[in-house]
Amino acid sequence: MLTLQELGLEPGFVLHSQMTPCERFALSGLLERLKPTVALEIGTYKGGSLQFLARNSEAVISLDIDPGIPTRLAGKFPNVEFRSGDSHQLLSDLVREMNEQKRPLGFVLVDGDHSTEGVKQDIEQLLNLQPQREIVILLHDSFNPACREGMRRANWASCPFVHQVDLDFIPGIYHYEAHDTAAPRTMWGGFACALLAPEKRIAPLIVQESQQPLYEAVKSVSTHVRQNLWGRLRRGIETLLRQ
Repeated sequence: MLTLQELGLEPGFVLHSQMTPCERFALSGLLERLKPTVALEIGTYKGGSLQFLARNSEAVISLDIDPGIPTRLAGKFPNVEFRSGDSHQLLSDLVREMNEQKRPLGFVLVDGDHSTEGVKQDIEQLLNLQPQREIVILLHDSFNPACREGMRRANWASCPFVHQVDLDFIPGIYHYEAHDTAAPRTMWGGFACALLAPEKRIAPLIVQESQQPLYEAVKSVSTHVRQNLWGRLRRGIETLLRQ
């Protein structure tokens, strides 16, 4: 008999994933529909999401700062090319390579650096892509305030090939108690989604936050509120000391 946890997994997908069942269903469904020739993953961790990308893509490039990942996942994904290092440095070369070779990148999963500036940098590197076909960019943990702020601050409009962005494509979750690597009363998960196309957009770009009221309601009871207050207080003190 299947368990509820197993309902969110396809047969043979045994590697640990930090995604919720609805996120796994969304990721699997998108990839089955898109069947990308080339997919890119930023943030490999234990290979949980890479299982979906490798099964549904002809070729995958997986970036992670941990140099031990290619060894730990050796032999599991013959169609995956692992590149180790800081994504903020690797992405610049990779995007240039994609553009020069006109590789038909069709899907990107962003799930690496979870700091505000880190998320922003990864996005803005990707915005230098010159799409050969439609590209779906899925960004995990859009419900986390630090990640979401990076997504908000990214200069999406600077890329004429971006046609749609929604920070709440799939809403996230609230961990009242500690779970996996999540601390108690923190917000994680959720997918933002952006669509790029070879044709340039002709209308102004609107970055949607379709579940913003839900996000604000949950944030008001989370630990992120105190973190934000302390951050503003610290910056205020530092400003006064410099005067």
